[in-house]
Amino acid sequence: MKKLLLVISMVSATISANAQCTPVNCQASLTYPDLGGVCDTVLADATVNNTFSDFESFLITGACFDAGLIDPGSAGTNVKIKTIDNFTFSGMPVGLTGVTSQGSYTSPGTMNSDNTQTLAGCVAFSGTPTEIGVFNVTMNFLVDVLLCDLFYIEQSNNAASYVLWLTVKPNPTFTGLSANYCVTDAPVNLTVTGTPGGTFTGPGVTGSSFNPAAAGPGSHEIKYTVAKQEGAAIAPAADSMVVLVNVTGYYADVDNDGYGDPASTPVCTAQTGFVANYTDCDDSNVGINPNATEIAGNGIDEDCSGTDATAGIDELVLQQLQVYPNPSTGSINVNFNNITIQSVDIADLNGRVVNSLKVNSKSVEMDLSTLQNGVYLMSISTEKGTVQRRIAIQK
Repeated sequence: MKKLLLVISMVSATISANAQCTPVNCQASLTYPDLGGVCDTVLADATVNNTFSDFESFLITGACFDAGLIDPGSAGTNVKIKTIDNFTFSGMPVGLTGVTSQGSYTSPGTMNSDNTQTLAGCVAFSGTPTEIGVFNVTMNFLVDVLLCDLFYIEQSNNAASYVLWLTVKPNPTFTGLSANYCVTDAPVNLTVTGTPGGTFTGPGVTGSSFNPAAAGPGSHEIKYTVAKQEGAAIAPAADSMVVLVNVTGYYADVDNDGYGDPASTPVCTAQTGFVANYTDCDDSNVGINPNATEIAGNGIDEDCSGTDATAGIDELVLQQLQVYPNPSTGSINVNFNNITIQSVDIADLNGRVVNSLKVNSKSVEMDLSTLQNGVYLMSISTEKGTVQRRIAIQK
């Protein structure tokens, strides 16, 4: 027999007879309560470079059972456990150690009502893990068994093991953000204070910088996510930290329709003639704004969708288009979900093309850093037709 009952993992460990955990008798909850086993297979989650402590209990009974339940190669052989000892650990993150409540466990233990015996033990894990990932924490040991045939025959020092799962998460902390910003505030740097190597995401985020102007007015989630697999880990572990920021900004609403002019200079406090958005495509006409009714075929984009209702792309398809950030501080993204973008042209209000890009993708990022502040018309050619959007450059 090369396998029998238990396992728990580590890189190395020193076994001590001093108990660091108190066994729990969980026999009633086991799949095979008469045969014993480990009470649970998952340790509590740990965080890298933070103190960790947890334990698992196991049961050893004096019952005879088919060894095939724990070692398919020994199916048909009835055995019962006599002694378990010589514990070692493998597969654990650096910084953790494992200790069993006893150096050796000998069955029989307490007599049960069915004349079998049960002995409870436990293994404690503690320390400060310095590696990240999902680990197969394995406890290796030797088992002496008795063959339950006509005569009890002892087989000594059978190698056995049992695997527990341990997840050590990264520490995704960062600083640099305040709770409130104005769109006119300068970009701020985001500083990682925990696990390095992650990624910042969110409106207005470029690399490790947050730009309130690019994020635009509103409440935004800025997230830092880290995923790593280190040491003996068999899979990566991930975690993230989210900070909520509120950006305020008010834009001129000359036509008083409730929608601001993206080309206007924003202010940080509410005042007459300004609104907290920049979605108007013609601030000189009260009948043109994102909430206006589109009149098909008149050549006017009443609802600021970027095109008249006679465009080659129907309204359901148009709803999939995303153009952001708008206003842009130097770059702009175009996403069209499942529709392939073939080209994007940027023209000034005089119709002169100032930037053009040929692509074959469902998403595009364009560098507009060379353009002057102002309003431009973006024409997006797709496999289903062409759509236009007004964009503003505001640096």
